[in-house]
Amino acid sequence: MAASDSLSGSWTGRYDYDNVAYGTPVTFDAVLTETGATLRGEVVEPNTFRDDCADTLLAVLTGTRQGSRVQFLKTYTDFDNGEPPLYEGQVNPTATRIAGRWYFPTNPGVKGTFLLARTAQAAIRRTTRAAIERVIDA
Repeated sequence: MAASDSLSGSWTGRYDYDNVAYGTPVTFDAVLTETGATLRGEVVEPNTFRDDCADTLLAVLTGTRQGSRVQFLKTYTDFDNGEPPLYEGQVNPTATRIAGRWYFPTNPGVKGTFLLARTAQAAIRRTTRAAIERVIDA
């Protein structure tokens, strides 16, 4: 894994439920920081499932990356949700997308898919940094 393949940066995403009775797709924004094999992040998403919370929910991500595999827990900070959902996914070869599945280990009926994509601003910064690195290496 090259340094330019770091997952650190701004992302936008969406998670879906396998069973639509649990909810509709939810979009969210995330900022990830990758240090070695450790992956951390913050998520902001609309509140679609908690009547006792504000319109926007905040969560922290803690996990790991091993090659193209990522795994992280998503812990909401606005309330105690008991067991946080576990996300497991794959990073594409250009480190611009992460896709996979999420679930609650002790509640296997609530699960679904997720997709993360670098935001346009992050992609522009990454492309510019790669071009600069090529010039410096030349």
